[in-house]
Amino acid sequence: MVTAIAVNLLVGLLTVIVSFFRRFQLGLLNGHSINIALIMSATSIIGAYLGALLTDKIPEKPLKRLLAAFLVIVGLKIGLEPFIQIPFTFTTTLGFLEEALLAALIGLVIGIISGTIGVAGGEFRIPALIYVFSLDIVAAGTASLLVSIPTVASGFLKHHIMGHMNRSATIIAIAMGIGSVLGAFIGASYAGEVEKEILKVLLGLILILATVRMVTKP
Repeated sequence: MVTAIAVNLLVGLLTVIVSFFRRFQLGLLNGHSINIALIMSATSIIGAYLGALLTDKIPEKPLKRLLAAFLVIVGLKIGLEPFIQIPFTFTTTLGFLEEALLAALIGLVIGIISGTIGVAGGEFRIPALIYVFSLDIVAAGTASLLVSIPTVASGFLKHHIMGHMNRSATIIAIAMGIGSVLGAFIGASYAGEVEKEILKVLLGLILILATVRMVTKP
């Protein structure tokens, strides 16, 4: 289990690095989203490190059920938004200090989740960036990738130090990473071209499918 988490983190690290730099090259990141991403990154590193330490200590099934419920609710909201208006959008205007503190807290929590169950955390971070910080879906995705780089790297490094990554697992991760990197480059290249409403529907479907994957297979 812990080796699979470490492999997933390494593949995820390769993927988010390529995807972010391609999106950055295309100018899909603004100043506001950079500020939020940098604050989230700092606490996400700490969270990912703590999450890796807690991998064998946090009950896996209750955590996955909680996260699955969150993903279904958010996935339905995002996916159905182009067709119907669904309430519960965060509309309060935040000052700089409030926004910074909230970004730090969200970054810490998602970092812990990332390090614990071996995910990049974008499925939780992107909805927060959209609904809490009012970023559009493209800027939210790009900012999430920026946060993911140090978060995933920190989680992977801790797992590697703890001996959860052997030579054969590294070879598997690199082989899987080649396909993921290619897909990330192609996807990032078209991120700014696809209609945002279509992206919302796709994101909603991905969140729900991620839920199915989470609860049906270890």
